Amino acid sequence: MKNGFSVVLLAAGMSSRFWPLYEKFALPMFGKPLILHEIDHIQRLRPKGIVVVANESNVSMLRSILGKQYKLVDLVVQKGEGQGAALVAAAEKIYGPTLIVNSSDVYSFELLDQLVAKWQKQRGMLITARKVTHYYPGGYLKLHENGSVERIIEKPDPADVPSDLVRVVAEMAPSLQELADAYLPDDDPKEGEVAILNRLISKGHTCDTFVTNEFWTPIKYPWHLLDVLEYFLGILTPQRGKNLVLADNVHISGTVYLGDNVKIFENTKITGPCYIGNNTIIGNNNIIRASHIGANCVTGFNTDITRSYIGDNCWFHSNYIGDSVLEGNVSLGSGTVLANFRFDEGEIYSTVKEERVNTKRTKLGAIIGKNVRVGVNTSIMPGIKIGTNSLISAGIVVDCDIAENTFCYGKTELVLKKNER
Repeated sequence: MKNGFSVVLLAAGMSSRFWPLYEKFALPMFGKPLILHEIDHIQRLRPKGIVVVANESNVSMLRSILGKQYKLVDLVVQKGEGQGAALVAAAEKIYGPTLIVNSSDVYSFELLDQLVAKWQKQRGMLITARKVTHYYPGGYLKLHENGSVERIIEKPDPADVPSDLVRVVAEMAPSLQELADAYLPDDDPKEGEVAILNRLISKGHTCDTFVTNEFWTPIKYPWHLLDVLEYFLGILTPQRGKNLVLADNVHISGTVYLGDNVKIFENTKITGPCYIGNNTIIGNNNIIRASHIGANCVTGFNTDITRSYIGDNCWFHSNYIGDSVLEGNVSLGSGTVLANFRFDEGEIYSTVKEERVNTKRTKLGAIIGKNVRVGVNTSIMPGIKIGTNSLISAGIVVDCDIAENTFCYGKTELVLKKNER
C-alpha cells in the first residue's frame, strides 16, 4: 500500500565545483547511475509518485537513464535558477504532502525511512539536520526555545553560527503547493529553498527538526565521491558472477563482488570490500583494496589500486593508483603513479574556481575526467585534477591541474658526450 506523500528529487543543479567530473547523478556505482540508487531507496518508502526536476541541458540524459522501467517517475524541467524554481516546476505535478531530496546528496535508506516515520506522527513541516563539530559551509538552524526552527542562516560567519545544527536537504512538507506559492522570482538562487522556508516561518508556520546521525553526504567537490564510495562499499553484497576465470594463487578476502566474465590472473590479491564489474580483467601480481573497478577494464601486470573509484573502460599496466577517482575511459602508461600522500603528512589542498580549498584529506590522489591518456613513467602529484579528452606525455611530473582538451608535455634536454676513460 502506498503512503500518503509524493517525492521531489532535485536534479537541475549545476556545479562547476565538481570539475573535472560532470553530472553527479549519472556517475555509475555498482553498474548503474547514482540517481537510480537514490530512486530505488525512495521507492522502498512506497510514495504515491516521484517527480525528478531537470534542467534544459540534462533532461535528455535523465530521460535516457530513467528509460521505461521507472513508471512512477515523472520528469519536469524547471524554469529559472535555484531550488525555489525547481519546487514551482514540481508543483505542477504534485499537490499534497511531499518529501524533498537532492540528487547530488547521498542518504542512507535509514535516514529517509526515519524522517518519513517521524513526519507521519506529527504531519507538520519537518527539516532534517545534522550536528557538526566543525564549520560546515551550509545552512545553520537557529531554534526557538521549544526546539522549532526560528530561521535558517545560509553560510554564516564561522565565528557567528547560531547552533551546531546544519540543514540536510531532506524535508517533509505538508503541501508542496504552499512552498511553491511562497517562491519569489527575485529570490537569490544561491539560497535555494532556504528563502522560501524562512518566509513561511516568518508568517507563523511551525517548522520542526529531525536530527539524524545516519549516513548523509552532499557531493559538492569531486573528492566527495570517495566518501560515497566508502558508504556503498560498506553495504555491498558479495557475488560471484557467471563465467569467472580465477588463476592459481589468487587470494580473495572480505566482501567482494565479481561481475560476469571477470578474469583474475596469477598471484593477485583482492581485499574487500571491492566491486569489479563485468568483463574486467585483473592482471598478474595485482593488489586491489577497498576499490570500485567498473566494467570492461584491464588492470595489467603489477598494478596496485587502493581506496579508489575506477569507472568503465580503463586500462592500466604496472601503476599505483591510491585514493583517486577516474571517471572512465582512462589509460595509464606503464610505470605511471598517482601519488596520494604529502611528505609532511599534511592535508591536501585543491584549486577550485581559482580558490585554494582544503580537502580535509591527508590522502588524496588524482581526479581524472573521461577520455584521458597518460604516458609511461609520469608522476601525478596529490590532489591534481585532469580534464576530459586530455593527453599527458611520458616521463613528466604533473603538479598543477590540467584543463580539458589539453596536450601536456615536458621538454627534456639530452646531453651527449664522448665517453673518455
